[in-house]
Amino acid sequence: MNKWARFTIIAVFLTVIVVAVRTCQSSSDTLESLQNQANSAQAEAELTLKDVTLEQPDENGGLLWRVKAKEATYSPDRRLASLKEPEGELFQDGKVIYQVKADQGEIREDGESIFLQGNIVATSPDNQLTLKGNSLEWTPKQDLLLVRDSITGNNPQLQATAQEARLFNKTQRLELFRGVVATTKQEPWLGFESEKLVWQLEQEKLETDVPVQMERYVSKTDQTVTDRINGQQGEFDLAEQQATLQQQVQLSALKIPLQTNSDIAVWNVNEGTVVIDKPVQIQHPKRKLSANANQGRLNLNTQILVLNGNVQALSQDQQSLLAADEMTWNIQTQDVDGRGNVFYRQQDPATTVNGDRAVGNLERQTVVVTGNNVVTEIVPAGIE
Repeated sequence: MNKWARFTIIAVFLTVIVVAVRTCQSSSDTLESLQNQANSAQAEAELTLKDVTLEQPDENGGLLWRVKAKEATYSPDRRLASLKEPEGELFQDGKVIYQVKADQGEIREDGESIFLQGNIVATSPDNQLTLKGNSLEWTPKQDLLLVRDSITGNNPQLQATAQEARLFNKTQRLELFRGVVATTKQEPWLGFESEKLVWQLEQEKLETDVPVQMERYVSKTDQTVTDRINGQQGEFDLAEQQATLQQQVQLSALKIPLQTNSDIAVWNVNEGTVVIDKPVQIQHPKRKLSANANQGRLNLNTQILVLNGNVQALSQDQQSLLAADEMTWNIQTQDVDGRGNVFYRQQDPATTVNGDRAVGNLERQTVVVTGNNVVTEIVPAGIE
């Protein structure tokens, strides 16, 4: 006989065996004794209990779960109990880790798992996390709480929607799958979209190894996107408000507007900085300016871009090129300051200059190049 659940009967219960009806007189019982009664009837039996509390002990006698139901029907041949309006607590190491309720449910495999359906609500008291959906399965041996079908998840930091959620209590890890959309519940107002998002609850981090998009909004009520970043994988630190994206990373600063492409980008949202430690390409489509370098640092607030290593800035309209070891570019004013191995070339008038430093304006095509005690000033015709 399998070790199963202890039953505490809150009200009168009714046992139905074939077509006979009888009433159990005791106020408490175990499922094992009820199984024995059903087996002694020498027939397929169903035991129906009204206003019942079910409990499942672990190997050490501690509770695995406790569930109350308006009605429970036990089927010994199928080794399951069907529940109406279940509500209960799930335990781990003697502590309540989840509180759950639903429209209906089943206790399967003689208590090895609990399955709930309809208007699921599962709450984790420790991390103030609430999951809602349409189906739930709790498997204690696997430390797995599985919620499916139109999932919503909330805690004080974040709210999310998905089609499937897997919650592991020991590691404080929530995995969200399929059509995942998450938004912050406090400033800065951010949104995340992916097919998979891993929420490390204790570490306060979001992670994914599949394509992800992150956006910043104007405010809670104004969902206008100011900045957007995409990558093939990445993570976001909710405490530090910092995103690290990798592989085919594209940042769009829509207010500037400016676009960067690289294989990595670290965006500190609070500071408004984006650090790129790998080769980067920059596009300013409105002014038809572009640049590339080995590394870059962009301040979204001041609109200052600092580029390092093999820097080249190109004006497509003016057909001019400025190259240097290091360059500071004020995107708002289009002023540039290049240092080290400076090379400047333009088409009209045809000019090529080398030096140690170049200060100028990309849009107006005015440049002053210095080096070797020589100063060369380039001013297009018509500009005084």
